[in-house]
Amino acid sequence: MALSKIFTTRFYAKNTGFFLVIFYFFFGIVPGGQLPSYHFTLIKGFTGSPGFLALVCLLWLLYNLKCIAFIINILSTKEHSFLYGTLGILEGNARWRTWIWLHLTLYAPVLIYSLVSAGVALKLGFHIAALVIMLFSLLMVIAPLWIYVHKMKHPGTVFMLYRWQQWFNRTIRKPLWSFYGHELLNNNMRSLAIAKIASALIIIVTCSFMTDKYDERVLLVGILVCALAQSVLVYNHRRFDDLYLSLLPQLPVPLWKRYLQMGGLYLALIAPESILLIYKTWQQAAPIHWVMLITSNLSLLMLFRSILYFPRIDQDKYFRWVLIIIVAILFMGLARIYWYGILGMQALAGIIFYNRYYRYEAPLEKVD
Repeated sequence: MALSKIFTTRFYAKNTGFFLVIFYFFFGIVPGGQLPSYHFTLIKGFTGSPGFLALVCLLWLLYNLKCIAFIINILSTKEHSFLYGTLGILEGNARWRTWIWLHLTLYAPVLIYSLVSAGVALKLGFHIAALVIMLFSLLMVIAPLWIYVHKMKHPGTVFMLYRWQQWFNRTIRKPLWSFYGHELLNNNMRSLAIAKIASALIIIVTCSFMTDKYDERVLLVGILVCALAQSVLVYNHRRFDDLYLSLLPQLPVPLWKRYLQMGGLYLALIAPESILLIYKTWQQAAPIHWVMLITSNLSLLMLFRSILYFPRIDQDKYFRWVLIIIVAILFMGLARIYWYGILGMQALAGIIFYNRYYRYEAPLEKVD
């Protein structure tokens, strides 16, 4: 069918890398004989926890939005404008059958897994979770159909989210130091969402390890893994500055203020997982532990960014230093000398920032 080549085949071809990673996570990290028990344990984990189930539903929603955005983008291209003359003439049941078939060919991997999860939840006695999954899956299948039909009837319209982004960018005054944050929210939402979802999963799994006994060192390990997950965003921050804010050092702003602005940007970046951490450990952790964990995460990101002011720091060298720093802080955390690690990271980040900021020159390949 021609529509399969335009939509389905192109979707899976374009996202081959994405599906390879997902396939490896679900089927490649455990031996074949342990796959049933692995998935049973995984499904049991998120169907038995309302917070975990909400996070899984969010992941399914993001995948569904990915499918919807792909179809809308295909319909918006000039070379596929002929689809309005073919799909647009369909009426009644034929129209709905066509759109539901097209959407299901894209959403099928998640739909199948969600229905299997609902069956497992029923078997385990998690009836509310099973009902939530089935209703959510039904919504994920039906709701996009109205979006597609509306797009066919109004080809030139844009979504409310896009209009809101335009209004926000025109109305809200953005300081220079926050430009990268707006870049993530407007043009790099996928990377930001992946980092935030990975951090949320890490915190939830980490907190689940402390059902019997609270230990702040376990939480620190989770925070270190969160910082590792977000180190990619820090690396992309340098690229963004090289491309769009190369004249920023020429502005009359004192270095101490630039350093605090960098800290403010990364503090806003880690706010979601910090809030989740406090929520998950509300009855266990002491406030001083929250401060320690959040400042550890913040100090790590600030140190990662400062390292990138050294010359000839490519991606391989950067991540090598990231791993060295995380391992060093891990051993300090196991020895419960957290504050020495935080002070050391801040001192090292500040010294590097102070000595390298005005001497840094963007590599030529970054600004071509």
